[in-house]
Amino acid sequence: MGYDSGPADLPPLDEPMGSRLHFNLEALIPIILIVVIGFLLLARLGVVDQQTPVIGALVGAISPNSTARVLIIGAPSVEMLAVLNANKDLVGNPIIKAAEAFSRNPENQLSQYDIVILDQSGQISKEIPRQLGDAVQSYVKTGGKVIIVKDSGIMRPGALDILGWTANFGDIVPVTCDVVGPGIPVCTQPIGVLGVIWQQDYKHPIMLGIERVPAQAELGYLALEVFDVGVTGNEIAYIEDFRTGKNFPAIVEHAQLGGGKVIYFNYNPGITAGILENTIKYLK
Repeated sequence: MGYDSGPADLPPLDEPMGSRLHFNLEALIPIILIVVIGFLLLARLGVVDQQTPVIGALVGAISPNSTARVLIIGAPSVEMLAVLNANKDLVGNPIIKAAEAFSRNPENQLSQYDIVILDQSGQISKEIPRQLGDAVQSYVKTGGKVIIVKDSGIMRPGALDILGWTANFGDIVPVTCDVVGPGIPVCTQPIGVLGVIWQQDYKHPIMLGIERVPAQAELGYLALEVFDVGVTGNEIAYIEDFRTGKNFPAIVEHAQLGGGKVIYFNYNPGITAGILENTIKYLK
């Protein structure tokens, strides 16, 4: 009497396990590619949120050189705009909005962007709505990337008791507005500096290949407006005032475990094009 010997296309029992695993992986590759491309298309169409860590990872893997979607809140300097306009392959066409535009549904608005830049250096008001401050905290804690310039975002409309970043953003900003002297908050007192920006964290991608600015000593010094802020994060670079010998933080980073990052610039980043370009590439 005959009997069923099983499917004829099964690999023989003495075939190495690695060969069978390799065979299965090759069969799965087309399916994985279809899934990744599907997520990419849905993210581009706005059907799914690209800020979701899994979606962002898939999109980054399939198109690592894609243009970052950048939102600027406030009024950036002409130097920053010039650098961004010269790097459209990195940032495309950034959107500029006033902080007041984020009093309703700010979470949804921020989630549409890969990088948010808070730069109010070109305006007198440094106020942001409470809803925007809360939304920025949530955005960073779920993987969002933020750049904060100088004294931007230190106040809140109608709140005389709010001053500094902690009240508006919690612990995500890597600098503090300490009170010195006769009750003077340092983030309200700009200081004119003539000096050099020095690399502090030599391993950090933002300062890759940049030891000092200006790069050559014979080019002189930079004229900067800075604040004597306290540092609570990773100091990437510092400023040395050649007239007084005093040092000030230049670039400070706060990194979340979930991938979110806040980069604080204690000067106008538009005057250091190479550093700003490195920052955009690092965050995207």
